Amino acid sequence: MAERRATLSLAGFCRLAAKARSDEQGGVAILFAFLLPVALGFAGISADYASLSAYRTKLQAVADASALAAAREFRLGNANITTLNQAAAAHAGGSLAAQEITAAITPSVDLKGRSIKVTLSSDVPTFLMKFAGSGATRVEAFATARMVGGAPICVIGLDQGGLFAVGLDKDAKLEAPGCAIYSNSKHPLGLFARDRAVMRAAFICSAGGRDINGRGLYFPTPQQDCPVIPDPLASRTLPQAGACTFTNLVVKAGARTLSPGTYCGGIRIEGSANVTLQPGIYVIKDGPFEVTGGGTVNGVNVGLFFSGRKAVLELMAASNVSLTAPKAGLMAGILFAEDRTSPTWQFHRILSNNARTLLGTIYLSRGGLIVGANAPIADKSAYTIVVARQFILTEGPTMVLNTNYAATDIPVPEGVGPLSNKAMLSQ
Repeated sequence: MAERRATLSLAGFCRLAAKARSDEQGGVAILFAFLLPVALGFAGISADYASLSAYRTKLQAVADASALAAAREFRLGNANITTLNQAAAAHAGGSLAAQEITAAITPSVDLKGRSIKVTLSSDVPTFLMKFAGSGATRVEAFATARMVGGAPICVIGLDQGGLFAVGLDKDAKLEAPGCAIYSNSKHPLGLFARDRAVMRAAFICSAGGRDINGRGLYFPTPQQDCPVIPDPLASRTLPQAGACTFTNLVVKAGARTLSPGTYCGGIRIEGSANVTLQPGIYVIKDGPFEVTGGGTVNGVNVGLFFSGRKAVLELMAASNVSLTAPKAGLMAGILFAEDRTSPTWQFHRILSNNARTLLGTIYLSRGGLIVGANAPIADKSAYTIVVARQFILTEGPTMVLNTNYAATDIPVPEGVGPLSNKAMLSQ
């Protein structure tokens, strides 16, 4: 009986549930009809929001990239409002076209603050606006980028742990009034000027300390405990030595023209020899590039690459030297460079009293550069930049590092000179 009552009770429950369901269907139909427009409205709003958000994200990415691209134009000596606006419009226009987006582009330049603002605006059709018979919703994105960093960098002493990454001794003068000098050495004497030496630059900075007891002068006073600047050319692809074009070449007299190639055992230019280097890259392998005894070497758009032991630059006192870096190729903008696998602490020397044109970047990441002469060095170059493990001037030379970047078509490598400054988005 108990089991039967349970069965009857279950059957009754089912009948009641069926009746309630029938009544409920009518109510739900009415409620559904009432809520359908509301539901569609919420769905439309959600779809519109997602669509507008995605569209604005695309515009923002273009605005960010265009502002950064235009801000990098501040590195050029001839940058002005017109060229900056054109750079922003060109970058934004190309990016928008690639994504099939139509938007108004409005750049705004602040020359004094070295910044540029790029505003993008577009009228975007939406679901609800179409339903209501209206036009579109205005979507806008903007970004401001500025060039940060002070004077362009023209000297970096890369050695972080040693004594004297950048130093002057015995009446030496380093004149770099338009650019910055950095010593990466964290040693208390990582930067020095001694025995009446003078270091003059737009900015002087040491990751460690500086010598204050050596009777040298700094203009301005160096800042200390500065951040280490990583090798700005570390990712630059450099040449490789090929099969020997010449072996142990010596030119002692007369005029001679040399062609690019691999010079095993080096090149020695002596006496009354007058050598012209044709444009291109000269790999100096396992021997020096030496000009001595009154020898003369001239070259336009040439790069000297040193590879192996004893592959060093030796421009001696009586030599006559005039060289400019390549305009294109692996050594574009680099006048001298050494293999990153070369033995450490190979010192390259510029002792010439007639080396007034050395146009380009001297890049010696493994060794050091010693400069000594009784006459100005590099003063007739549009620009000269030194990035070396150690950079020392001694015995009275005056080395001049000009910053007339706009006066030459030889490019400045990324990370140095005016290209050491960075474009950053303002927060």
